[in-house]
Amino acid sequence: MSGRISPLAVVKTAVSIGWRRKWTFFGLALAGLLPILLLSGLPALAPSWRGPFLIPSSFVQFLAMLFLVTTANHLAVTMQEGEGTVFPVPFWAAMGRVFVRGLILMLIPLGLLLLVVGPLAVLGYQLLLEGAEILPPFLEVLILAAGAGMYVLFVCFMFRFGIMIPGAAVGHVIGVREALVLTRGHAWRMFWSMVMIVVPVMALSALVEALVSAASLAGGFGWVQAVPLLLLLFVDLFSWIVLLALNAVWYRELLDLRATPGGRTFDFEPAPRPVSYVGPYADLGKRGK
Repeated sequence: MSGRISPLAVVKTAVSIGWRRKWTFFGLALAGLLPILLLSGLPALAPSWRGPFLIPSSFVQFLAMLFLVTTANHLAVTMQEGEGTVFPVPFWAAMGRVFVRGLILMLIPLGLLLLVVGPLAVLGYQLLLEGAEILPPFLEVLILAAGAGMYVLFVCFMFRFGIMIPGAAVGHVIGVREALVLTRGHAWRMFWSMVMIVVPVMALSALVEALVSAASLAGGFGWVQAVPLLLLLFVDLFSWIVLLALNAVWYRELLDLRATPGGRTFDFEPAPRPVSYVGPYADLGKRGK
């Protein structure tokens, strides 16, 4: 065991998971995103509702997104274990675990960002209050460099803490320290696996939009333009599903690596769902590392 996980193998597994249950994932996406879209558009139709509607609307949208993240991650993880079930049991407890881990996922990188960039921003604001028309060049460069560096760290921590979410969905609560240990040495591989999905989709989107725009300028808008756009919408939605599954695959792969004889071992409790690789999705089990 080399201790390395192939980003390409992870992407292939995520695509396989997404494709095999694409209609289930699409249904979950619809159930989660439709309330958000409807509630976002209602204030535009009835401006007088905007104020009273804000709090209940935000709460429903939050629950819809939490439902989507919980069920999609549970499905993606259990598919790798041979079960492929959508709803965790008990459901509300799983939603609560995902909410807590998601909160940690956001607050820690955000706190680090504010810790570094915040004092520089305060210093710049203080200089402006004292009469400086522009910030000193060195301070501008320092703020930009600190902002860029913290953005990279923010993305890195998002990947490394992200495995807490699928774990929480299946009842395996991963602490911050465990997440850091599990993902040590894999952050860049996790990043490149995401790039393998996002970049081709972005390139395809740019190409289709350019071709549709050129065709529209030449002869108006019709089925020739509508069909590629519909196909592009399908690809965009499917890529989003694959990205959801990707995190769950990394979670399962990292646990497998920890449990494999000859691999790294840690002083943490094992996941409560050992990989059995039986059932209708058994061929999604062992993948080349």
